[in-house]
Amino acid sequence: MPRLSEGVSARVLVVEDHADTADFLSRYARLVGCNVRTASTAAQALETSLEFRPQIVFLDIGLPDMDGWELAKRLRRDLAPTDPVLIAITAYRSEEDRMRSLEAGIDYHLNKPAFRQELMRLLLQLAWKN
Repeated sequence: MPRLSEGVSARVLVVEDHADTADFLSRYARLVGCNVRTASTAAQALETSLEFRPQIVFLDIGLPDMDGWELAKRLRRDLAPTDPVLIAITAYRSEEDRMRSLEAGIDYHLNKPAFRQELMRLLLQLAWKN
């Protein structure tokens, strides 16, 4: 992933059906210099991702039209050979939920609502990574 200090921002797709959470994630990603698009459904996310080619995807597991685990599998398939970082932002917090995320190809599983500090650290780390 390009360094932000070189003037190239990471492309971030926020897939979240709750407006407040989507707004928070989008604002924070922009604050650290990322280029951000949003989608409130899995269908919108799939369409946007093909054109936008995100490097980082924040995705809610409990979307209205498809669960985030299935969306993750489709993003992995549709965005190949690129390999975006997939980050679940979810209220699904059991060990079984974490295992399903791992099986779906999700790289990080962050729990709502206590994800903010971890999110900030992770986004800075990923956005500035070579």
